[in-house]
Amino acid sequence: MDISVILGLVVAFGSLILGYTLEHGVLSSLFLLSPFIIVFGGTVGAVVLSSKLTDITSAMKSLLHSFSNKSSGDPTLVITKMITMADTCRQGGLLKLQELLNDSDLKNEDYLILKEGMILALDMKNSDEIQYALESDIRTYTAQKQMEIAVFTSAAGFSPTLGVIGTVMGLIQVLSNMTDAAALTASIGVAFVATLYGVVLANLVYLPFASRLKGVLKRQQIIKEMMTEGICMIARGEASRNIENKLSVYYQVFPHGAKKYKEGIEK
Repeated sequence: MDISVILGLVVAFGSLILGYTLEHGVLSSLFLLSPFIIVFGGTVGAVVLSSKLTDITSAMKSLLHSFSNKSSGDPTLVITKMITMADTCRQGGLLKLQELLNDSDLKNEDYLILKEGMILALDMKNSDEIQYALESDIRTYTAQKQMEIAVFTSAAGFSPTLGVIGTVMGLIQVLSNMTDAAALTASIGVAFVATLYGVVLANLVYLPFASRLKGVLKRQQIIKEMMTEGICMIARGEASRNIENKLSVYYQVFPHGAKKYKEGIEK
């Protein structure tokens, strides 16, 4: 699991709790069930109304997958496969790609675009036709992932509003019973907990998750672009050394990419 997920949650919520306790706040006053039900439940309902259930399910799966260190793909593995494919084709022609279609990695969903490119190359499509087909796949893939990201951005928009609604509901109840001044003051504080929940969930949960998925999507797009460019260069008959050199440019958007980029172009 990516340590940044745990670290981010601990720092974010830990800072809020620490700051509150330093001002002698009572922690128990922050943990109330009814405001949470209003804000969280209302947000979930609003998201379900605005999105398809399939998109919500896919968004949750993508979020869980983003917690893995492997979620963004492995550019080194892609380049290695491209080099192997290029050497194989230089020695035996494009038809040799047929032997590589049984690679177990190609059964992974992340490599379907590479498998499609190999099949197009085996069908003797030229590099322009292959590039057009695979770029169309990338566009549709991106559109689907953006709809998944929209689930969390929508939640971030609804949550503060539901917090205000919860506060208004609390104040209505408070104002309906104004006989006890001390109880009135305490009840007003409880009413504003809903607003706190709405803002906190939006800015420390939903928006960060949306941003995380955006980052994963960008790197996944780069991986798919690497595969597209690589298979097009193979279809044109370029040497593996040249392919490795060109694809090494993409290292720069991945962790420790500057070092790998330098190593790739200096080989």
